[in-house]
Amino acid sequence: MAITGFLVHALSEHLESVEKEMNSMPEITTYGIHQDQYIVAVAEMPSELIEPTMERVKALEGVLTIYTTYLTIEDEMDENGNLVTNLSPSKLKKKNRPETY
Repeated sequence: MAITGFLVHALSEHLESVEKEMNSMPEITTYGIHQDQYIVAVAEMPSELIEPTMERVKALEGVLTIYTTYLTIEDEMDENGNLVTNLSPSKLKKKNRPETY
């Protein structure tokens, strides 16, 4: 399970409808609107669902962007402190690490 805190920057005329839509998503909890342009939110879900969930939020009408403020996946570590994931090491290498020569 991963926990992420984030701000959703939305057009002022869409803030309430975006917040309402976000509140209908069971993995997301909102904590109000900040500076009349940001929705403050926290999501708790398996780490492999973070990206699709953020894409779903980003696709809501009026959303300009999402700023991640906090992310933890500590509870997905094994007893030796190694990350437990459904990604293979070869996929991680190809996706996240440049080749060195």
